[in-house]
Amino acid sequence: MSTPEFLDSRQSAGINSQIEINRAQPVVVRNSRLLIGATLIMSLFAALIAICLLLLAMSLVFPLSDLTIDRARSASLWLLYATVSACSCPWLWSVGWAMAGYQIQLNSSGVEFRLGTKKKPSNLFLAWDQISEIKRRRLGVDQQYLVHGIDGSEAIISSVRFFRPKKVARLIAARTGLTIQKG
Repeated sequence: MSTPEFLDSRQSAGINSQIEINRAQPVVVRNSRLLIGATLIMSLFAALIAICLLLLAMSLVFPLSDLTIDRARSASLWLLYATVSACSCPWLWSVGWAMAGYQIQLNSSGVEFRLGTKKKPSNLFLAWDQISEIKRRRLGVDQQYLVHGIDGSEAIISSVRFFRPKKVARLIAARTGLTIQKG
């Protein structure tokens, strides 16, 4: 079946605009499993690096008879690096598992945002006619898209939550007929 035949069969069924044709096809958007896996593996590498840096700092301190001011300063810097690496490990782990649960479902009735975790669910449903605007803003390197509802509700799609937030915002904009505004 070619595209014109497909569109003609849809239009004869009562669907007469491109927006309604887009809405009729349900879409579920999730994060890339490759990205989630890479984040979790980076967390494990951060733990391994923290252990190695701690061992390096300990090797500079012991034996105490060889300890000099330069070695003590160097050991304190390596200890600082080990601490930073150790602190990034649980943060990366939690971000990876949170990203695994993020999901946006677009169907004929509206869009459902599942941007929370299992412990702290954050679900928001907006019907297509309840979306008032879609805004784009940039905070440093983080690109955010805000989907505002008429009732004041808001869903934030950011590059921390989704691999390609612009793609998700464009899908929502195409189904609502709105344009993405700078904000």
